[in-house]
Amino acid sequence: MRDRFFFPAALVLVAIMVFLAIRPGIGALPTGPVTGDGANYGRITIEGDYLHKVFAGGNARTELTKGPDGESLLLISADAGALRDEPELGPHFRLAADIETQFSGMTIRVTVRARPTDDRGAMQLAVNYSAGRVGESGWKVFDLKPEFSDFTFDYDVPRIEGDQAVDYIGIRPVVPDKARAVLVERITFERIGPWTMDDPA
Repeated sequence: MRDRFFFPAALVLVAIMVFLAIRPGIGALPTGPVTGDGANYGRITIEGDYLHKVFAGGNARTELTKGPDGESLLLISADAGALRDEPELGPHFRLAADIETQFSGMTIRVTVRARPTDDRGAMQLAVNYSAGRVGESGWKVFDLKPEFSDFTFDYDVPRIEGDQAVDYIGIRPVVPDKARAVLVERITFERIGPWTMDDPA
């Protein structure tokens, strides 16, 4: 007779404990490095809530905001003189080891779709692909337009030497004075093909 009540009560208690354990993750925004999750590494897109994976770094400010159609956009803002030149010391996305391995020795096309904010909007956007200690693309500076537009550059990602480096995509508004901000709708990586040391620069 007691077993008839004990086992259902135990199951209910276990279910409550499982729910309490996973509850903090329900509805939580994605964090951590950007991964390919074993999918098609020929094209990887960061958009929607995955833009939350950006790490502000330095004294920049980043937050997800909503566009007119309810889509998630990344707002990046900074004050003049607040950011250092190193891409990982400002707003950036860290690329996980699987992407780093897949991109090693490949020409990667980076496309950022962005526009200035309505208030204190930046006139320019700067983007940098850093492969850690083995090299980086340098800052690519683009003149922003009032509407969302695509800004693209290609980078020959150096081959991994020894232990894996840490790859980053630095992205920030250019801030000549006061404070400036930019909205990012998406970032896309396309694997164009392998390159060799004999390729023209």
